[in-house]
Amino acid sequence: MILSETKEVLKAIVKGLSPISIVIFGSAILKIIFILFLSSSALAGSYLNSAHGNTTYGVKRNVTQLSGYAKGNCAHCHEQHASIDGVEPEPSSGNPSSFCLFADNFSGASSGAYSQSDDFCFYCHIGTGSYQVDGITNNDYSATFGGAAASVTSIMDAFNQLSYHNLKDVYDFIVGNKGSHSNFDNFTSSSNPCSGCHNPHLVKRNKAYPTDPNYTPISKPSVHDQLWGDDTNERMNSYYSGHYQAPYYCNSTSTFEPGGTTTYDGSNMPDYATFCTDCHNNTNTISSTTLGRNLYKIDWKTTGGESGGDKHGKNSATVGLNIKDPFASSSLGISIGFVVSCLDCHEPHGSPNVMLVRREVNGGDLSGNITSFDSSNWPYLCSRCHKDDSYYGGYSYKFRYVHHLDSDAPYPNPGMCGNCHSGSSGKWGKSQIACYHCHFHGADDSWYSNLGGTPTNRRTF
Repeated sequence: MILSETKEVLKAIVKGLSPISIVIFGSAILKIIFILFLSSSALAGSYLNSAHGNTTYGVKRNVTQLSGYAKGNCAHCHEQHASIDGVEPEPSSGNPSSFCLFADNFSGASSGAYSQSDDFCFYCHIGTGSYQVDGITNNDYSATFGGAAASVTSIMDAFNQLSYHNLKDVYDFIVGNKGSHSNFDNFTSSSNPCSGCHNPHLVKRNKAYPTDPNYTPISKPSVHDQLWGDDTNERMNSYYSGHYQAPYYCNSTSTFEPGGTTTYDGSNMPDYATFCTDCHNNTNTISSTTLGRNLYKIDWKTTGGESGGDKHGKNSATVGLNIKDPFASSSLGISIGFVVSCLDCHEPHGSPNVMLVRREVNGGDLSGNITSFDSSNWPYLCSRCHKDDSYYGGYSYKFRYVHHLDSDAPYPNPGMCGNCHSGSSGKWGKSQIACYHCHFHGADDSWYSNLGGTPTNRRTF
């Protein structure tokens, strides 16, 4: 219909032109049409290659009015006239929504638990009540890429756990309402917070291809119009060449994340370190409603030993690690200086543990949940990669050996234990100091001075 209407308009214009003008005008029109069709083809191609635009498993809203529309059709998300044959398909929002979406992008909810109407994506990415034909199963990172048993099976359910990426905080940050950044130009007051990490017209179906980063679902906030991880220079092995060792796949000592293959160097994994530090870096200020403070700044790039950045980043440890396999016997040929991917320890959407800590790390489940920042259960996480006292004649989840008895221990011959420790716990007596006092992003052991001790000023994370 558009082409026929355009033809009539062109006829009316051409009637008043001279022969030479017709030639010039016609040439210009052909160029314009060519450019328009070329642009349209390119845009359509990107969407049709996405998970949402795929004609086999793409978007298909399960409502009567759209039953005849093919999977991947734009109308399953966008309603140009807010009705089909005079009826607005479910869910009916009652008012026009931005981008011609069938519902509002984001409700502005400042905290969970979230309901389906709080975020446009939840209308389909939900366990019960999905508007996608046959529903959608989205396991968490621990299951999809780490091999753990399935737990939560939808994106909304993942967000509705103990800790989660607060959608209002994400929204406020990417649109510039709070915090500080200088390069997120693609987001407006009508944007969906999920679009900070995902471009819905480009996103691919990584859950079906966990070992192939060409199916990455993520886009950096600063480069929203491109996928991240689909190029070979956007993989973990490129972030810090020769220093990334993938953790074990769940219940295996011979295969690695993601997906349980023998690839150990992160060449089959998106560079999550660069991706996450697009926001979480040592420059941006990010306000957390949940924590009631700004997030700790993260320096994953600066080297320099005790005066440098985080030691789980590019800043190499300066002493022994007391590390477990696969790091202790890494095929990379190093025993120190490993860099960690953010998703080796954290879930991207939500977790039953605080700080989005994964429920499965380095080949096995955590022994229990970490339910508060000041919990005594942080060794459940630390001991997944670091050796506890059980390796040296003591008990599990205790770290007296590495702190006091090892050849490079930071506090050898500590003297009167009671100055720092109280009570009695464990094979060697005296309760341990909780990990959270000294071990967190950007930390050193300056807290030790509160006990009357002399800090080493070593970087402790």
